[in-house]
Amino acid sequence: MKILQVSDSYLPFPGGVAEHMYNLKKALEKRGHDVWVLTTQYYGDGTIREDKDEYRDERVIRMGKVVVLPPLKMFNATQLTVTFDPLLHLHVRDFIRRNRFDVVHLHGPLAPNLPGIVSHYSPYPQVATFHTAFVGFNWNKIGKFLFYRDSRKIRKYIFVSRVAKDVIDHVYKSTGIIIPNGIDFERFHKQKEKLIKDRTDKILVGFLSRLEPRKGLDILIKALAISDFLRNNVELIVGGDGPLRKKYEFMARDSGIKFKFLGQIERGKVPVFYKSLDVFVAPSRGGESFGMILLEAMASGVPVIASDIPGYMEVIKDGFNGILFKNESPECLSRKLIFLIKDNAMRNSLVNNALSFARKYDWEIIAERIEEVYLEVT
Repeated sequence: MKILQVSDSYLPFPGGVAEHMYNLKKALEKRGHDVWVLTTQYYGDGTIREDKDEYRDERVIRMGKVVVLPPLKMFNATQLTVTFDPLLHLHVRDFIRRNRFDVVHLHGPLAPNLPGIVSHYSPYPQVATFHTAFVGFNWNKIGKFLFYRDSRKIRKYIFVSRVAKDVIDHVYKSTGIIIPNGIDFERFHKQKEKLIKDRTDKILVGFLSRLEPRKGLDILIKALAISDFLRNNVELIVGGDGPLRKKYEFMARDSGIKFKFLGQIERGKVPVFYKSLDVFVAPSRGGESFGMILLEAMASGVPVIASDIPGYMEVIKDGFNGILFKNESPECLSRKLIFLIKDNAMRNSLVNNALSFARKYDWEIIAERIEEVYLEVT
């Protein structure tokens, strides 16, 4: 099949959707499909700077400029991007007219973005994946009102989790199915190199995410600070950057814990980051439709502790392949960390179970399920 994947973001632009698109493209190509990607320019000035773009591909078409919006409370204080170009509609219409596809797969549709515009002009069978779910905000109802005509073109909805389906499905009354995000299992599992080479006798507890309020790094810092045992025996390793970096660095320094802020971790170094850790913590306050970082850590052989938010509870079975703590409770997280660090048998059990669990989410398996959807709608 000739398949068109459409999203506002694609590598080298960092993020879960970009990673999803890249890996899905590779997996579908291995299955013999001709996969194209229609996406945006990475840089706000409209240039891709191809000399620095290791993801160049004649089947990756870029148009429009990315505009980065400040974090908004109504969107869980998440940084958002939109595509802007006064001629974008003309470019999309021309591209669709010049190319024929068996199926068009929209990522994040029914909005005034690139997938929404493609949906409007495309006459080909359409599949749509919802990657996120802004609980408590009625953007989806607004989207239904504005894009009702185009929404009827979509023959199948895919949700990456039960959380995303519950939030969105009741708005569109769709015949949606759940197909989770995938991971490149071997990329993480086979990794031997470690990012932290000057290891001390400290237990390395890691955090990897954009430094914004909903990701909850402050909860982890407080959890380490309230325990003498953790302050004396743990070093916090932070991967990621964002608007709150200076605040969190000051907070960590003021709390008396040992820490390193590594900044943005390049995509190629993410498996190396995980492999350096003794424990991985995901203390997000909410707004997560799926815990892909949890699966990556599991595949890396690192025990995982995460907040008990719905998106993470779909991945972690408490006490089996990871440990859950009460959301926004540094005290609970502190207790769970101490318990895990002191119990070698529990750590080994969690790691072994997590490896078997994460293997089921390998992209070869996930791509086959998505391929079945394509065959259903064509």
